[in-house]
Amino acid sequence: MLHKLRSVDKPKPGKTGSLFWPLLFSASLALSPISGPAWGQETAENNGTAPNLPLLNRLDALEELRQALSLPTSSIQAKAVTLDGRHLFVVTAPQGDPGSLPPVLQRVRSIEQTLHQLASAGFDPEALQVEVTLDGQTNQPVIRVNGRHLLTITSLDAQFQGAQPMDWAEQVAGIVEEALRTSQRERQPQFLRRQAVIALGILAVVGSLSQLCQRKRRRLQQKRDALQTEYQAIQAEIQERLAGEEQPGVDPVLVEQQAGRKRQESYLELQIRLLRLVQIGLWVGGVGVSLGLFPQTRPLQTFFLVSLRGPLLRLTGVGLATYGSVWLSGLVLDNLFAALRQEQNAPTYRLSKRLSTFASVSKGAAATTLVLLGSLAGLASVGVNIGPLVASLGFIGLGISLAAQDLIKDVINGLLILIEDQFAEGDVIVVDGRGGLVEHMDLRLTQLRNTEGSLISIPNSAIRVVENLSNGWSRVDLGIMIAYENDLEQAIRITEQVALQMYREPAWREKILEPPEMHGVDDLGERGITLRIWIKVQPLQQWRVAREYRRRLKHAFDQAGIQIPFPQQTLWFHSPLEMRIQGLSPEETHRLLHLMESRLEARLRERDPVANDLTN
Repeated sequence: MLHKLRSVDKPKPGKTGSLFWPLLFSASLALSPISGPAWGQETAENNGTAPNLPLLNRLDALEELRQALSLPTSSIQAKAVTLDGRHLFVVTAPQGDPGSLPPVLQRVRSIEQTLHQLASAGFDPEALQVEVTLDGQTNQPVIRVNGRHLLTITSLDAQFQGAQPMDWAEQVAGIVEEALRTSQRERQPQFLRRQAVIALGILAVVGSLSQLCQRKRRRLQQKRDALQTEYQAIQAEIQERLAGEEQPGVDPVLVEQQAGRKRQESYLELQIRLLRLVQIGLWVGGVGVSLGLFPQTRPLQTFFLVSLRGPLLRLTGVGLATYGSVWLSGLVLDNLFAALRQEQNAPTYRLSKRLSTFASVSKGAAATTLVLLGSLAGLASVGVNIGPLVASLGFIGLGISLAAQDLIKDVINGLLILIEDQFAEGDVIVVDGRGGLVEHMDLRLTQLRNTEGSLISIPNSAIRVVENLSNGWSRVDLGIMIAYENDLEQAIRITEQVALQMYREPAWREKILEPPEMHGVDDLGERGITLRIWIKVQPLQQWRVAREYRRRLKHAFDQAGIQIPFPQQTLWFHSPLEMRIQGLSPEETHRLLHLMESRLEARLRERDPVANDLTN
């Protein structure tokens, strides 16, 4: 029986997604499509009532149908039929046997294959006939296109849409007719040429904007490289000061300049990465829009957009939000600690180092927290119920506390080290006999660089007693040993005069804080007399001052003839020893030894006049 098609309001051509195109075609261009009405759909604004036509992903209608038929939750499946990447209508089917191709997918593939063959073969739009007939055996509506069977409307299809089978069949027939006419029109050469011009224009605009972003990014990279060069120069100067070439700590401006360069570099790096994301968004969006202009490539656009609407888009959004939050927290903390430095009228080098250490630890803790929250948000975005996970955090924390007691001790001890200002990055410390420059520290461990260049990592919980060699001031503690034969008062006077002379010189006056303290004789040992002198110096300058002082003192001792003792031993024998030379008598041997001793003493007098005076 042939039924006349009733006229239906021609809907606007369905769209797989409208793309938001801001001024710079930002990354949201291809990542935030807004679904439009599918072929044959009527909205509440057009009809005046709630839509009762094929809405995609109508999970509520599918659930009502299952409940009405008293079927299990997963017994009915629904899937959309598409043509040239546009959704047309939805068909349903009971679930098939596990491991086999689902019946609903078989129906969809059969219908789409027929529609694609009709659209590709070409036809006269005026002669197109879409008929709805009633099958005499099954009493179900059948849709034919130009006499070719397309599909049979089942009771499940009609119930899923909340309509009578014949009414729904006529609506589907109208949708199919409009879709085939549009598909035929879009395959005409003049239409394809016009779409090609539009696609080339879009790609040209995208290429121009991408080139502008690339130029801007190159300029920012050049500025970043310049800042990195300045940062490395400042770092080298600070290391030179720490090594003793200049006075450390008297000018904390260097530390502030270094922190400022680091903040500026972070800003530029953030802009560079944002521009890179914009470029990616431009090309993805431009190519996506261009694919949607042609019926042959529109299915690729549909697949791309449908893929992004799922968990991938949500995970991408959560990942980008977490990444941006970590960067933003780092910038905020850098600015916060920079403001704290500027509030100090005369910030010291010690305060600058301590604030720098606090900033580094705070950024690490903030990044860890944000990544943990981002992970929970990512799990929630893909449908994982994190309620039980959050509720069990107490038990998880208890288990972690029992299994990671050392880690908790590290964190607690790290907090105490920072709060009590035991040491900071840039200090020279000694821990259990291991010493070096503190290169990095956080709440878990401290890393030292010793004089041999080895990197020593020490857990904070293992730090019981620490020697800070650069906190506030340092001291040169020298024990100078002289021989017993020297003039003691002269040696004390020369030792003190050399230290005072260094103290009076401008180059060393900045490094030596107070006049040297001469403590006199400190020990009378087996090898000689030990003189003790103290020199109070700037932090980390004790080694340089001590080296220079020893050099000057050696020259002064040489000029004054003061000898530094060297190891020697005197042997005593309880009975006289007799030495005999083969072929000589004892008297001849004694005379020969006496002659050799006399000549040796004569040579010593010629070489060392001072020894000659002492002998006389």
